[in-house]
Amino acid sequence: MTADLSNPYSDAAPAPPSGGRRAVVAVLGVVVLVIGVFLLVHPYSAARTLALFIGLALVIGGCLELGAVWETHRGWGSLVLGALLVIGGVLAAFWPGVTLFGLALITGLTLILHGLGRIALAIAGRSEIPGWGWLALAGVVNLIIGIVAIAWPEATVLVLSLILAVQVLGFGLVLVVFALWGPKLGARA
Repeated sequence: MTADLSNPYSDAAPAPPSGGRRAVVAVLGVVVLVIGVFLLVHPYSAARTLALFIGLALVIGGCLELGAVWETHRGWGSLVLGALLVIGGVLAAFWPGVTLFGLALITGLTLILHGLGRIALAIAGRSEIPGWGWLALAGVVNLIIGIVAIAWPEATVLVLSLILAVQVLGFGLVLVVFALWGPKLGARA
């Protein structure tokens, strides 16, 4: 009689990740929420301040998207979407002498491209991605906000700030909810 000396844990699921990653996502979500609240409370801030906050929000979103590449192994799609948000955020924040028209154009194009990409990736991966409908909905929201920003480029600081604050607040809220009550980070479906 022979004993089976193979690893008894070879078919076991990997241990769930620590709460550290959830905490990082929650903190970044709260930062984005604070930015959104600032945009709502101080809508008459100068275009430069608005550009910095919008750029920061886009860069944070891009970094989280890039984090999804390593966390979920979704690959090139999340890498491209994350890079797009980071590039859009850097352009919005550091474009010398950015005008409201320029800011609306940069932000609008970034959100439209990200929204279309997010919708395409969510639909393409619907059999593998739990909660793919929420990702598609987030893409639709970005698409709509991006279209509004471009269609109304002569918007005042107030209108642009309010429109983008709603998008930023929604994004921050999704991050916090996901971090606190979403599926385990790194969990496989």
